[in-house]
Amino acid sequence: MKKLLLMFAAVATLFTACDKETEHIYDDHSADLVGTWSCLTANYAEVLIINADGSAVSYGVEDGEYWENVRGTVATEGGNITMNFEDNDNLTGHFDIIPNREFSLYEDSGERYVYQYCENDLADEIIGMWVSTDDSSIEEHNMFVQTFYENGKSTYTGFGEIDGEIVFKKESNYKVIGDACFQEINGKYIAWKVIFSQNGTSLGDIMSMINGGYTSTWLRVREGLNLTGKTYDYKSAYVTNAKGKDEDFTIFGNTLNIAKIKAYDFDKLFGADLYNIELNTNLFKYRLLLENGEEAGADVPMTVEGNKVTLDFSAVNPACRSVEIHMFQDADDSQLHIYMHTKAFINYFANLKVLTMPLEGNFDLSDAAVDKVFADMEARIESINVSFVMKARK
Repeated sequence: MKKLLLMFAAVATLFTACDKETEHIYDDHSADLVGTWSCLTANYAEVLIINADGSAVSYGVEDGEYWENVRGTVATEGGNITMNFEDNDNLTGHFDIIPNREFSLYEDSGERYVYQYCENDLADEIIGMWVSTDDSSIEEHNMFVQTFYENGKSTYTGFGEIDGEIVFKKESNYKVIGDACFQEINGKYIAWKVIFSQNGTSLGDIMSMINGGYTSTWLRVREGLNLTGKTYDYKSAYVTNAKGKDEDFTIFGNTLNIAKIKAYDFDKLFGADLYNIELNTNLFKYRLLLENGEEAGADVPMTVEGNKVTLDFSAVNPACRSVEIHMFQDADDSQLHIYMHTKAFINYFANLKVLTMPLEGNFDLSDAAVDKVFADMEARIESINVSFVMKARK
């Protein structure tokens, strides 16, 4: 009989506990909503800053239209929530919350929004220059460079999927609230979820930017260059937007074809430890061991302005042309990124062809022969975007 009474007591306790838990679900969670919260999807993004007194500020973008600093109020009662804003974009519904993690809003209309808690504001961490060779929004790998400035401006260099062309230091506006970056592109805004990791790799700080199914990973690089006394060996190449004639041509005994060119072609051309560059304040020295065992190379004067480098090949041979490229180094100078647009690629590789003609048994360096090298290179290349990654020699 005591066992039976104990069992009834346990059941009664269980129901009491359930009743208490049900009551707990509808406790006042207004204090748990205080903080910065972000909701980011492909077409809609919003950051809410909710204060202890129930006041709130909204930043967001929908279908490319951006708003900021829209003020309002947030009130809760049990599991229900009411949001009223000065732009009359109001909401009434139900909410669930996991404190310091996320909360979900269910509008009476049936719409659902999930907001993630922003533990840190990343507005300061994003400032600086970043390089990326990993962007899931395009099929081909490419190198992109973005610089975020304190004044809310940013510049972008790379092949733009929206622009459909290579752009250099294209300026735009941006704003970071919490872990969201709102960025203007061609008059429209998009929102990125930012994930920042200080010293996330041996090369330095890492930042991921996510928009819907698109993700790009960025490495912080140095603004300006520290080149003196540095020697770098070829590591890898990235090729994008290559368009041109289906026509074979040779450089250093290697066959290339712009219509079919891939990064692997540059691995064959420059791979292993055969190609290296030595840098000083005003000199770019490259060396390449050819298949026949001979060494090709030149000491090319260079002018450095920030991250722009102009190689004066005409000082090596008057028939050659100057080449304007962009260079970027990571935090500890262990990698050097070299960025070439179409004109730079044409001039650089035509210069290499001219300078190695004698080594390939062609001693016709007349003006007409040299002009033909450049004319042929220009005719076969409609566009190309190439970036090389060099690793510091230890």
